[in-house]
Amino acid sequence: MSRRARRRKERRRNLVGAVLAGTVLIALAGIFIWGALGGDRELDEQNCPEDRRYAAQVAILVDPSDSLTLVQRSVAPRIIEAIEADAPETAEIRVYALAQAGRGDTASVLRLCVPRHPDSVSSATGNPAIARRRYNDFTGSLQQSLAAVLNSRGDDISPLVEGIQVAVVNAFRPRNSEMPRRLYIVSDMLQHSSAISFYRNEPDFAALMRSPDYGTLRVDLSGVEVSAFLLARGGDAGRRQAGGMRRFWEEYFVDQSAHPAARPRWVNVEG
Repeated sequence: MSRRARRRKERRRNLVGAVLAGTVLIALAGIFIWGALGGDRELDEQNCPEDRRYAAQVAILVDPSDSLTLVQRSVAPRIIEAIEADAPETAEIRVYALAQAGRGDTASVLRLCVPRHPDSVSSATGNPAIARRRYNDFTGSLQQSLAAVLNSRGDDISPLVEGIQVAVVNAFRPRNSEMPRRLYIVSDMLQHSSAISFYRNEPDFAALMRSPDYGTLRVDLSGVEVSAFLLARGGDAGRRQAGGMRRFWEEYFVDQSAHPAARPRWVNVEG
């Protein structure tokens, strides 16, 4: 074989190799994009990935009260706005009612996961109409659940510390995961239980720490971002809210190792 023929043969071989390599790269890129879009992940009836590899976990603890105003009972859209801003696709959402959680009931009122936002779906990668319907079903179910809890009959106790403990222990699993976690509390934040009551005594976290029962009330909030949707109250309850209540909770969350900077994000809900 002449030198020129050998060169032509080598160029053809190199070209075939380049084409094959390009085909493999394109196929791998397609697989990666498909996986990133969640196309190869099995979802359960709550739109949650069955492999439980959530993008984040969110627990919402709702504390209803007979004294809430109509405006305050309509706070659900504000919570949903916060979730839309903070919780990515495949984030797991669990809603807890304080009346149940504060008494040790570990069952959530609602569990579901955030679907793909329809604005991120094009006709080239999916079906925008189906995505819009799924997303509307998600926000509708979440709003209905929150509204049902907020409009339920208020309890004679408000065991927030105990409810936080139950919600966190059961919603944030496995504990050693590094996925983003957020706790939303919808309440007047006036603790009232047999263990601690802001109505019997002024809020004093230092006094609680000295209590022999405090060890049973602690919960690990490492890496958890906390937001408190504070439902404003009037009368004596309003006076107690204006006292040392916020300082109590900030010291409490610091001691539980909440994140970031161990301070809750306060969202005032007037009305």
